[in-house]
Amino acid sequence: MNEQAVPDGPGPYNYPNFDQHIAEGGERHAEAAFRDAMGAGEQAKDYTLLRLEDGARVELSELWRARPLVMEFGSFT
Repeated sequence: MNEQAVPDGPGPYNYPNFDQHIAEGGERHAEAAFRDAMGAGEQAKDYTLLRLEDGARVELSELWRARPLVMEFGSFT
């Protein structure tokens, strides 16, 4: 595994201590939040988003009225 840091980015991931962190309950808050999150097919609550390309504020409901909307949340590391 490559443990090198990305230039100007975060440092290497702390794999050597991760198992102990989990064993000590280090992610219980994240597990609880995941269980309480909405499920597939549920409609998200409407809220204001900041569009990255121009900084404009857009209501989430504006996006799903025009066409189907897929939102993905997760880690790709």
